[in-house]
Formats: sequence, C-alpha cells, structure tokens
Amino acid sequence: MRILDEARIIIAVSILQLLPLIIVAVGEDTKNLWSPWLRTVIINPRATGCWNRPWICNEGKFPPRVKKLCCRNQCVDVTSDVYNCGLCGIRCPFTWKCCGGICINTNRNPFHCGQCEHKCPIGSFCAYGMCGYAQPLPPFPFPPKPPKPPFPFPPKPPKPPFPFPPKPPKPFPPHPPKVPPATAMATS
Repeated sequence: MRILDEARIIIAVSILQLLPLIIVAVGEDTKNLWSPWLRTVIINPRATGCWNRPWICNEGKFPPRVKKLCCRNQCVDVTSDVYNCGLCGIRCPFTWKCCGGICINTNRNPFHCGQCEHKCPIGSFCAYGMCGYAQPLPPFPFPPKPPKPPFPFPPKPPKPPFPFPPKPPKPFPPHPPKVPPATAMATS
C-alpha cells in the first residue's frame, strides 16, 4: 500500500514538472499567460554548470579560500582532487594523493606520510604510509649525546723525536775498524 502511494506522488510531481513544457508545445496563445521572464526561463533555460560562468567556482570570495577551477563543467578543488591535481585533467598515479596541487606518493614521502602534511619524526622513514614502520627504536635519550672531546682539550701537538736534532745516519756498509800498521806486522 505504501509503495503505491509513493508511486502516485512521483507520477504527480513528474506531471507538474512537465506541465509547462506541454503547455508551450500546445500553441502560441498560451505565451500571453506568463510573464516575459517565465517565458525565457521555460523556452531557454539557464545553462547548468560552470562552463559559461567560471567565476561561480570562487563561491563569491576574493581571493578564494580554496583554489577551485571549472573542470568538465564542474567546480573542482584542484588542491586535493586526484583526478584534477593542480590543473584540470592532471591525474595522480594509483595510490598517490594530491597534496596542495602536487601528486605525492604518501606511502614513501616522510613529509606527507599516509596523508598530506603528516611529517615523520627526524630519523624515521615512511614505509607503507606509516612513520618508522619495522624500524628499531631510536637510542634513548633521543637524539644521542654528542661524543666527548679528547682529553685534554685542545689536544697537545705531537712531541719531536728524541734526541733532537737526530744524528746523521751511519754509512752503509760499515767500514772495518782501522788497525795501526805496527801491530799488523808483528802478528805476521
């Protein structure tokens, strides 16, 4: 019973919507019944969409709060639409997102990890849209303390070799010891 009532209402509404068109088709004498504005609207209805009126995408704000352009006769936010990223018709690859009018792989980018403008902490990577996925925890406290400087600071310069200045090198090959000539004859 309820379905029949809904069907009757839909039929009545559709007949009321088509009635002005039926009356226009009947003849010329019915045009005198309407005002000039109503005649122009019924005979030449206003175009829908934004092709002929691209300024309606700004929503009456100047400068517009969100950058919208008329793409395929629809107002589109080109800062976040993956099918019109930055300009009409620029489509982001599968699994990428449009962040500020630029196609970004949010599965790998540490500045847009998982979603636009989600930054990973310093030292962690973005994998599968998650910061630090399957990474060991950073050392505690983070960041680690810097290494201590050598003691004493500043370091002393290296010491010169001892004795200073070094002795001249010995001749090579070494010469046999000199024997006085008198002792050389006595032995023979």
